[in-house]
Amino acid sequence: MLRRLSESVERYMAAQEASAQRNFVEVCRRWAEIVGPETAELLRPLGHKRRDLYLGADDPVALQEMVFAAPEILSLVNAALGHEAFDKVRFDLLGGRVPLDALRAIPPRFSTPAEVRPEGLGGLVGKLDPNSPVGRCYAKYVAYFESGPGSGSGGRRKARRAKRG
Repeated sequence: MLRRLSESVERYMAAQEASAQRNFVEVCRRWAEIVGPETAELLRPLGHKRRDLYLGADDPVALQEMVFAAPEILSLVNAALGHEAFDKVRFDLLGGRVPLDALRAIPPRFSTPAEVRPEGLGGLVGKLDPNSPVGRCYAKYVAYFESGPGSGSGGRRKARRAKRG
C-alpha cells in the first residue's frame, strides 16, 4: 500500500513527541532518585522544549553553582532514561513557579455559599404560565426554598415515589 511521505513523517514525528513527553514525566517523577537528594533540594525540573531540559532554583547562588554541574546532571538524566533524551540544560530562578516534581499534598478546598431566600420570592406564582418552561422552573425554585434549602432538591419527588410504590 502506498502512502504519502507526509503521512509517514507525521506519524514518525508524533511518536517521537509522545516519547519525549513520557521521558520528561519519568524524569519529574524520579527527580530526587536520579540526581540525588542534595541536588534535588537545590534544583527542580520546570519543563522541557525539544531536547532542552529546564531546571529552576530558589537561590541565585545555588543556581550559579548548578550551572557548573550541568554536564553531570545531563548525563545522570540521560543515563536514567537509557538514551540521549536531552542534550542541553537551561537554568532559571523559580520565582514562585511550582516545580514539576512537587506533589500536591493538600487538595484544593471548595466552599458552597450559604443559600439565602431572595426577597419577594413567590410574587410571580400564578402570573406565569405553569405549563411553560419558565413557569415550571420558577415553581420549582419557590418550592425549593419553601421546603428549606437544607432538605435537598429532590425532597418532593421522593415523597411522590413513596406514595405510588
